[in-house]
Amino acid sequence: MRNSSRNIFILAAVSLALTAGVSPQASFAKATKVKTKVSTSTKAQPQGDSETAIKGQLSSLADAAAKGDAEKMASFFTLDGAYVDEDGVRHEGQQSLKEHFNRHVRPDASSALKLEPTAIRLIGNDSAWIEGSTTRQSARGKQIDARFTMLLQNKNGTWLIQSASETSVSQASAADHLSDLNWLVGEWVAEQGDSKVKMSAEKVGNGHFLHLKYLITKPGQQPRIDTQVIGWDPTRDQIVSWHFDSSGGFGYGSWRKENNKWFIKAEGVEQSGWQSNATNVISVSNKDSFQWQSIRRNSDGVMYPDTEPLTVKRVSQ
Repeated sequence: MRNSSRNIFILAAVSLALTAGVSPQASFAKATKVKTKVSTSTKAQPQGDSETAIKGQLSSLADAAAKGDAEKMASFFTLDGAYVDEDGVRHEGQQSLKEHFNRHVRPDASSALKLEPTAIRLIGNDSAWIEGSTTRQSARGKQIDARFTMLLQNKNGTWLIQSASETSVSQASAADHLSDLNWLVGEWVAEQGDSKVKMSAEKVGNGHFLHLKYLITKPGQQPRIDTQVIGWDPTRDQIVSWHFDSSGGFGYGSWRKENNKWFIKAEGVEQSGWQSNATNVISVSNKDSFQWQSIRRNSDGVMYPDTEPLTVKRVSQ
């Protein structure tokens, strides 16, 4: 684990969660007091109940994992349980697991850890296969740390990890997510009738945002300057934008790409208080030109016709 707690916590929380708060030692101690013959088979539990129990425990025991208790972490594996870390190194047996966790686990109070199973498959009465990911919520937003898979064994009513493996997930920066819009950087111009629009786009905030400025001129009217900021929303896993116009209106857009087109679902509030929404479409012809069109326009419940496509040409980079 390269002296990092991020992935260890995954296995810790999941293993703790699946035991439903009962340690192997406690289960054994209770069993020794029973004088009558006890069936060794596990009573089948409805799949929905099992999934609900697993998900609930994942949430509460993720907090315990953040404390970095290596001994408790190891106790939620079977005696011969195995864990393969992100380097492909196999650790087998509770003592080996305890030593591994003790070397690498560190308490983490700076972020909230969540274990989110994406698939839970029961295999008969005594086994379960789990796939999922661990996420962290911090001041920087939500991020996925790793993906994991686990094979679980139901031992006398207690779910223990028989084997587990995990793979780290590299985190792309906001600048990486915006790379598909790098072609926008530069100076652009468009004309329609006697109106003229000049647009400039530049990277700001260490490349994590794009700042666009629009200068709109028309004979007999005061020039208008609108501003737009484009960024990445990790909570929605999507490019988004904020728009502010010189008349006092403002808006928000959600971006989606299909082939050579961008579809921006835009919502706004005009200076008068009217609410509007539309879908703006950017069709990229080449690196030096694109077309812009606004469709499905609605202002306070009144539908308006789609605009004619507007050709925008690059002036300089």
